[in-house]
Amino acid sequence: MTTRFSQFKLVGPVLVLVAILIAGLAAVPYYGVKRLDAESRERQETLVKRNISIWIADVEFALTAWTIWDESIAKIDNSFDREWADRNIGSSLIGTSRTRFAAILDAEDSMIYAKTADEVVGRPFFVRRASAIVDDAGSLVRRVREREAGVKKPGIPDPIAFSKIEVIGSDAVLLTASLFQADFQTAKPRGNRAPILVSAIPIAGSLQDFLGNRFLLDDATIGPLSSVSPDRARAEIAVGQDGQVEVLSWHPPTPASDLLLQSLPLAAAVTILLIVGGLFVMRLSRRTVVSLVEAEQRMRHAATHDFLTGLANRSMIEPEFARLSSCGSLTVACLDLDGFKSVNDRHGHAAGDELLRQVAQRLKAGTRDGDAVFRLGGDEFAVLMPSVPMAEAEWRCRQLSQLLSQPYVIDDVEAQVGASFGLGEVQVGGGETCDQALKRADAALYAAKAKGRGIVVTSAMSSEGSSSSAVHPNLAKSRK
Repeated sequence: MTTRFSQFKLVGPVLVLVAILIAGLAAVPYYGVKRLDAESRERQETLVKRNISIWIADVEFALTAWTIWDESIAKIDNSFDREWADRNIGSSLIGTSRTRFAAILDAEDSMIYAKTADEVVGRPFFVRRASAIVDDAGSLVRRVREREAGVKKPGIPDPIAFSKIEVIGSDAVLLTASLFQADFQTAKPRGNRAPILVSAIPIAGSLQDFLGNRFLLDDATIGPLSSVSPDRARAEIAVGQDGQVEVLSWHPPTPASDLLLQSLPLAAAVTILLIVGGLFVMRLSRRTVVSLVEAEQRMRHAATHDFLTGLANRSMIEPEFARLSSCGSLTVACLDLDGFKSVNDRHGHAAGDELLRQVAQRLKAGTRDGDAVFRLGGDEFAVLMPSVPMAEAEWRCRQLSQLLSQPYVIDDVEAQVGASFGLGEVQVGGGETCDQALKRADAALYAAKAKGRGIVVTSAMSSEGSSSSAVHPNLAKSRK
């Protein structure tokens, strides 16, 4: 009895210490799992909202080809030409993009033109009259008018557009209101207010499938905010017919909780082999951290890169410009494909998407390792060339133009496009912003497009060679 008591005195403290250690090991994962899962959910919600905003911004930017155009002011505001509006706005927008409804409001916000694609006239959103769709866009139109009344910058104007996703029954569309503006001021609005374009792009399939598949979400559903349980991640994305906020909700990732559940069978082994079990948990924890970092990197990549071509998107060009311009001189090149619209018209949008992928591959193959290539939207791209003199940059762009004009094979069918370039040089210490440099290069691109296919024009050539009014009378057609 005494021997057993002595053994207990010797082993008892050890057992108590082990019990405390096990309790501590059990408590730390419990609270750590909650924190890691909450952080993972917050990151995913932020990245989903950012991806949706980037997608909407790309759609709004694509509409500038129709809205920032001197001739649209002349033919719609100065003297309304219905035939011109139908051909160059309604039919062109519906025929060359995913837009399926277009309406034009005059300076008094009265509808003067509307057109709906035949294939969507029976869908819940579009079966209503055009005036009902325009009424849905009323809040967007008011925001456009508020922005229009602000201070205007000289030169080519910034786009003024606002969008929202609207849900009616099982039908979801992206509704956008965009202000018509003159680019080179050869025509100006008669008054203080310009016409507005209201457009609608249907979202293919159900909205939850579209967003869920695009962002790899688990059990994505759309519903009123009040019906979403607290344990689901959510992002406000749409407005219902009754004005109620609709949210996209999904099961958030719980990598830490999943890991804890998987490691529960090891608890018994931990009590026997504490050291081995501890090392095992550390190893699994390390894997969890690696998994979280990799998942975050994938989401960050999706937020900063074009999903079609894999090139960096518009959100990356400003920080990359700041980094490269701080190290030395920099040449900014903007390029636009010649004849891309005819490929879409003849072979369909799927062929056009494949052509853009192949163009991106050729651009990456034809530029130096230190150059940065971006897709700005539609068939427009940009290249930043650090430490390259303007003459050499012009020669490189001519080589790229030749490379991009070689035939493309798409589904055993040969297609061919060209590429026009506009260049602008940024000197060290010049204080020029990314936006200013892009506008100079884009103005040179306008001049190149006005001269024909496959032309390379520098900003100096653009300013010396021709006036603004002579460059852009038919620019929107030539840029498709």
